[in-house]
Amino acid sequence: LRAGALWIAGNTDATLPSPRGLLPGNGAFVALLADLTGRAPHVAGKPDPALHRESVERVGAHRPLVVGDRLDTDIVGAVRGGADSLLVLTGVTDVAGLLRAPDGSRPTYVSTDLRGLLDAHPHVEVEGERSVCRAARAWRDGADVLVEGEGDDAVRAQVALAWALSDRSVAASIEGRRLPRADGESRADGESRADGESSADG
Repeated sequence: LRAGALWIAGNTDATLPSPRGLLPGNGAFVALLADLTGRAPHVAGKPDPALHRESVERVGAHRPLVVGDRLDTDIVGAVRGGADSLLVLTGVTDVAGLLRAPDGSRPTYVSTDLRGLLDAHPHVEVEGERSVCRAARAWRDGADVLVEGEGDDAVRAQVALAWALSDRSVAASIEGRRLPRADGESRADGESRADGESSADG
């Protein structure tokens, strides 16, 4: 590599799921080689949009749907390729990670597993600091985002509200974990800043 050999990485997945937990993925070794050589590879796999363009062209797809289990490759790749996406919660990304997903790595649809390919995905209504997905609902209570309901609809309601609050830079947390905010802050209401001032929704 230092001598200038062509370097192509199939993917940059940092981790891989296993029954024993997360293991180092190809991306971990790519990062090691990049650090040692001072070079960056050409990435042929996700999330590079070239892979998606080639797939769409080969099958002549008009409305492609990317299905995957991780945000940083599958879903980011879909966004970059201009395709809708379905995140299944069977692999690397869990609900906690999905709730904190920034703009640019958010799926179009969410499902517990691949059965979501055959299910109708209801629209989630978000109004102010509340959201509703059929019988499930989520709302902001103080600094906490609470949810009522079960199954995928409860996840959809909670996720839609969490993203809306993050985009509006409203301080909120779920199960004690602060949601990121578009302004870069992540404090809950009333929490002191390093400069001694207190945060509050504006």
